[in-house]
Amino acid sequence: MIRLSEIITELERFAPPELKEPWDNVGLMVGDETQIIQKVFVCLDITSENLRQAIAFGADLMISHHPLIFTPLRSVTENDPIASIIRTAIKNNISIYSMHTNFDKTEGGMNDLLAEKLGLENIRPFTADECVDGDGTPFTPIGRVGTLEFPMPLEDFARQTKAVLCCAALKYSGDLTDIVETVALCSGSGGRECMYAAYHSGADVYLTADLKHDIAMTAHELGLNMIDAGHFETENIICGFLEEFFEAHFPEIEVKPSEAEPFYSSL
Repeated sequence: MIRLSEIITELERFAPPELKEPWDNVGLMVGDETQIIQKVFVCLDITSENLRQAIAFGADLMISHHPLIFTPLRSVTENDPIASIIRTAIKNNISIYSMHTNFDKTEGGMNDLLAEKLGLENIRPFTADECVDGDGTPFTPIGRVGTLEFPMPLEDFARQTKAVLCCAALKYSGDLTDIVETVALCSGSGGRECMYAAYHSGADVYLTADLKHDIAMTAHELGLNMIDAGHFETENIICGFLEEFFEAHFPEIEVKPSEAEPFYSSL
């Protein structure tokens, strides 16, 4: 019999909670570490849809990337979507565990997985001298830099990215004829800091998601090509990782990945 505490120990050995960003919330969101776990449902988000799938599967545990509880709750009632999910999980004896920015940062975690999926080689974190903003203020970004074995035009790399990540659509900024060899990336919402790190790394393109207008404009002024490949698409790869993780560490536990699609698509 495998207890939840044993699973948490292995997950946190791989992605230590102390790696998380100060604003983040990771770890056990709902549950009891003494619970016996036989079935695990893995997903990007703890949504009502994913919870229904987990209940139908007979899951004892849900593991997500995005934390279910991100901001403090003042009450746990059916009137609040997050609180309603918590109530339903408890009623069905389902524990919930999330690993977010600690998984993004750790070696072999989200950003390394994304870089490998995109076919990058010589993958590395950003260096200290690359991690300064436009005013020279240092920061610690989340992301990776790597190179393509066979350089290609930006248009070809964008199309390849769309196919590999199964993007319904993606946005880009830059010259589609520019040759891409060095790629900087940050899964999910890569903000201004990672954009500057990508620029200082000498990358030919910066790939992320949820790019805000002002950040895109600054990158354009800096001459940095960009691809916004979607938040869901750049991070849903956690499901495949967790399936392999349990096969390696807890083969007796049955694992089911979410069948959820992105919240939005394109016409």
